[in-house]
Amino acid sequence: MKVCTGTDLYQNQTFEGFTVEHVHLQPTDRIVKGTNNTDHQLTSILFADARHSTAFDWRGAFDSAHLRGGDVFVTVRGVEYTVLSVDALYDDTDRFHHWEIGLG
Repeated sequence: MKVCTGTDLYQNQTFEGFTVEHVHLQPTDRIVKGTNNTDHQLTSILFADARHSTAFDWRGAFDSAHLRGGDVFVTVRGVEYTVLSVDALYDDTDRFHHWEIGLG
């Protein structure tokens, strides 16, 4: 995965790379609202578990990249996706359970 950290002299996005392991990718055709209130068609949802996946602050990375005018990209099996949504889901006891990351 790569997260936008800013822009260079020529306004090209600069990135920092991360590796997140033990995730699950599932196809979908869900539509989500984007940051500018536009509809985005998701192609997949990436599930990152609180216990089994590599710990990573998906919401922080997503918000930080957008504040810097950029995006977060995830590459799974050689296919690069753009992160379009990030949702933290909790269990019955209100403990964090997993991330659902919407990809397009």
